[in-house]
Amino acid sequence: MKNFVALCICAFTLLACGADESQKTDQKTAPAQTAAQQTASQPQNADANAMTDAQVFAYILGDVYGLPLYMNTPQRVGSMLDLDAMIQGIVDNERALKDSTWQLQVPAEEQKKITEHYEQVAAERKAAGDSASSIALAGPITGQKVVITDTTSMIVKYSYAEGVMIDNLFNGMRENFGEPFEASFFIQGVREFVYAALDPSFKKAVSDDRLKAVNLKYKKRMEDIREERRRQ
Repeated sequence: MKNFVALCICAFTLLACGADESQKTDQKTAPAQTAAQQTASQPQNADANAMTDAQVFAYILGDVYGLPLYMNTPQRVGSMLDLDAMIQGIVDNERALKDSTWQLQVPAEEQKKITEHYEQVAAERKAAGDSASSIALAGPITGQKVVITDTTSMIVKYSYAEGVMIDNLFNGMRENFGEPFEASFFIQGVREFVYAALDPSFKKAVSDDRLKAVNLKYKKRMEDIREERRRQ
């Protein structure tokens, strides 16, 4: 129960300020990220008019978990995340959640070691302050499947691991709301909120009014669930 409450409070706190989140990211990072973007417009997926509230909420969670991670990690560890690898981590983890025989491309033990490495990098950059090295750019966002090999760079593997991590958070929201939120809409949300943060002209599939309405609906549901569990 405590984990559920913490997860929901975190999510809805971020949702409440989601409109300003991209403005709070490090301004030194944004130009580097924009420079790595493909000039071609990125594809949009589902039409908002055909999306249910549950699908919109899954889309919103892409903003909650994906956007802050993507935008804030570069200044922290000195390298941009690879968005395609991050998405691949989500895709692969979804399969692993459904099939216990499915193996992630980066095993859990390796993910742990890579994460520990970047935690150390982050600590060193923080200690270095203004003398920290410049941010290493990622390759262009292609939207294609990512295959991890022995020669894959550590930052790409880290991006994959971070995708696995946020998908586990997404799955936690599924379990605690008792609703099978669809991963495809979560992935769409991750992509579109990132694209919109990097390119102000990019139009997200779901309007701000719809996002706010669905957010309020699920915030109320969260409060009802918390009250019901408190009474048990």
